[in-house]
Amino acid sequence: MVLVVANKDTARPRNRPGVKTDRPKPPLTKYYRSGDPVAAQRSPFRPSMLKAKRRRWLTASIDIVFVIVVLFCLVYSLIVRPNSKLLVSDTSYRSAETYRQAVAGKLKALRNKNKITLDESGIKSSLAKEFPEIADVSVELPLLGQTPTVRLNISKPAFFLASGGQTYIVDSQGRVAGRATDLPQIKNLTTVTDESGFNAEPGKQVLSTAEISFIEVIIAQAKHGGVPIKSLTLPPLAAELDLRSSDRGYYVKFFMGGDASQQAGQYLAARHSFDQSGAQPGQYLDVRVLGKIFYK
Repeated sequence: MVLVVANKDTARPRNRPGVKTDRPKPPLTKYYRSGDPVAAQRSPFRPSMLKAKRRRWLTASIDIVFVIVVLFCLVYSLIVRPNSKLLVSDTSYRSAETYRQAVAGKLKALRNKNKITLDESGIKSSLAKEFPEIADVSVELPLLGQTPTVRLNISKPAFFLASGGQTYIVDSQGRVAGRATDLPQIKNLTTVTDESGFNAEPGKQVLSTAEISFIEVIIAQAKHGGVPIKSLTLPPLAAELDLRSSDRGYYVKFFMGGDASQQAGQYLAARHSFDQSGAQPGQYLDVRVLGKIFYK
């Protein structure tokens, strides 16, 4: 039998539980972490944090600029310039420039310099008080622009009114537009004499729109029928209009609450009938009742 003895230097030790050996352990994997937080983010596998911050700053700056521009445009669009675009329906009383200066003066008021506080009703009442011939005022504000459009609806002159020793101009709405001496450019109107005792003055309503229309129809029908009007009078009796021609000795009574065309037709027919017969009324011809003619 052969006995083999193992060398201590070459013999492989056996691992036994609980027994430490001198066998070296494999090295642990180590990771390096930089102390620089910016440098730590510089990786080829994800975007730079600095670039992301720059993008966020740029986006925020664009948003701020956009808000500023919108606010500027909004404030700009709310401003109202006094130099408006003026549209005037009639310039018989005054020039368009006169109205334009008056409108500009109203728009220069502090409360009328922006669209939010602009007092359109105040502008209307103020202009109507200054110019009684103005029937209506409309102010149109643009959505984005600063120049308003102002429309003035002017009532046309209807006739002269002789009252209280003064001669006035009455417009188609029945208001006294002003004294004839203050508006010398208005000429060739029929004169109506007021004997009712009414105190006329500029801006005052003297007749209704229907009564103005009635008088205008009588004047037009008389001219059409070849009747030379000498005078038209408003007597103390309510709603009566008296017409006197320069070629007849009598006057004609009209009722302003009735139909002007029918009464004018009755008058022209009666006038022609009297001319045919050779007899004429001595004092008056009354056509105030429809279908009936009275005379004296």
